[in-house]
Amino acid sequence: MDSELDLLLPDTENDAGAPQGAPRTIERSPRNLIGEARLAFDAGLLISCLTVLVTIPDVCANLIDPSNKDGQRNWCTRYLGFPSTPVVDDIDRSRKQSRDHIERTMAALMREDNFTASDFCQLRNAVLHTGSSVINGAGAKYSPFHSIGIQVFDNDSQLVVEYGSTSSPEPDGVENDCRIKISINLTALLARMERGVERFLSEYPELDKEKGKWEYLTWGIVDFRAPTH
Repeated sequence: MDSELDLLLPDTENDAGAPQGAPRTIERSPRNLIGEARLAFDAGLLISCLTVLVTIPDVCANLIDPSNKDGQRNWCTRYLGFPSTPVVDDIDRSRKQSRDHIERTMAALMREDNFTASDFCQLRNAVLHTGSSVINGAGAKYSPFHSIGIQVFDNDSQLVVEYGSTSSPEPDGVENDCRIKISINLTALLARMERGVERFLSEYPELDKEKGKWEYLTWGIVDFRAPTH
């Protein structure tokens, strides 16, 4: 996908009499968001890249229907190809589990599409709310993972790079300090998100805009700095 962003507004959209591009308004549209994620990745700004990436499904789903509480998960399924339902039927994210339950969970995770739309939403919450890979809170009923790690590779062909569990066995068949983990490839997530945004905008070209444009007094990020080129 082309990573060049067209961030300059026409003269009519800038302040009256201002030179073109000063000030300029950067619209937080789907195309600009994914473009900045790519620019951040290529510049080695991996935290910035991940932070922008996890917001995109929520932004796009809100543009379609802000009243749909499942919009983010539905968008991930339709445009990113993530399974819509959890891989594990009887999710248990407690730190104390039976050995049998852990084995059933790990067996379910052996299927190829073991990273779901719900898992992505839990990753989004962890990144935005705690700045980490630790999955906490009410999401326990949606995702079996205690953590979703991020790794970076040159190749974008494989999203899930590893998964597994750690625990402390007890003699009664119970495992303490249980942690079920998965790690995904940021390179592959970025490539998949680029394709997803492209498909989304091919269906909804009119939604390549920031929510509220022309309806509210403030939108976009207004940059008053002198042009750098």
